[in-house]
Amino acid sequence: MRKVNYKEKGITLIALVITIIILLILAGVTLTTALGQNGLFQRAKYAGEKYKESEADEAEKLGEVEKEIDKIVDGKTPSAPPKKPDPVEVTEENIKEFQGKYVDIGLDVDGDEDTTNDWEIFYARNGRIFLIAADYVPVSKLTEWGVIGENGSLKDNEFQQYSNSYKYSVNWSTPKTFLNLPSTPENFLSLVMHTGYDLASHNNNINSIAVSHLLNKDKWKGIKEAASADKQQYIDFVIGGPTLEMWCAAWEKAIEGNENGFVALEADQQTSGTGYNVKYNGTSKDWLYVTGNQDTTPNVSKLAEYKTFFPQTTSIDNCNGYWLVSPSAAYSDCLVGVYFGGNVSILNFSNSGYCVRPVVTLISDVQIVETSEESGIYNIN
Repeated sequence: MRKVNYKEKGITLIALVITIIILLILAGVTLTTALGQNGLFQRAKYAGEKYKESEADEAEKLGEVEKEIDKIVDGKTPSAPPKKPDPVEVTEENIKEFQGKYVDIGLDVDGDEDTTNDWEIFYARNGRIFLIAADYVPVSKLTEWGVIGENGSLKDNEFQQYSNSYKYSVNWSTPKTFLNLPSTPENFLSLVMHTGYDLASHNNNINSIAVSHLLNKDKWKGIKEAASADKQQYIDFVIGGPTLEMWCAAWEKAIEGNENGFVALEADQQTSGTGYNVKYNGTSKDWLYVTGNQDTTPNVSKLAEYKTFFPQTTSIDNCNGYWLVSPSAAYSDCLVGVYFGGNVSILNFSNSGYCVRPVVTLISDVQIVETSEESGIYNIN
């Protein structure tokens, strides 16, 4: 009989169990690495998808390159992307370059629902740009903006449409109440009336009363409120038209270097304190043509080149011109105004045939940027 040697080597039950446990752990780790959320199979799948995307993107770009090569081979040079215009600053020194350019403030004047051509650059002073309505403003718009009508801002002074058949004409029967004017911003009156004519000291003069309404920004705020919401922040105030000083200063810049025989006119404040005359070459008169000759009508075809000042060169819809926001020294029921024939004259504010061209004053140091290269249409920046 064989004798059993208990010292022979062999695997014990405990060692076997431990080995099995270790193998199970390794198997689990391996499965996790291969099949887990971020495992080898998932990574391989993700890499495959990214490869397909890169392949498609590369094919698209190669296709574009091939198209450009075909253009060159066919003699067609690929066009460069349009250059985005830079913002510009409009000043008293460079204003001539920008006069008549349109600024879009999101406010339609002529009813065509296009706001890009309704307001023109007119004048610049003390870091401010002044825009003027590109044409006579219809009474319907003045009503819409609250200037005329049951809730009209000038209703109390009988500022009204002359007649339903007159598209542009407005008038007063008699201006009655002088309206106090703001002293700000930046001394409001000196900003628009360079000579500092003292309207308040003549508050019983009906010409000054009429001007006080045209200058009172609260009476014209409906225009600002009608502009698009994103542009209102750039608008400081609105008045009923340019003053004689503003008009003359802007006109002087506009005719620099011209060959049409036009001359610079001056706002001549009368020592009597009743208002203004127009002066040229040392002579002060009730009215003057922009040729400087009171007896000769300027060439109307040449006036058309200055639409910012003479938007109409003939009478249109029974309207012959627009008021300037300055009292006339010549007559007790007139303002200074611009007549379509090319003269700065006296306009009776109770007669038919005259209208308003409001002026929008932008806040200080605003820059504008052209909507596209050489478009002549600007946005406020």
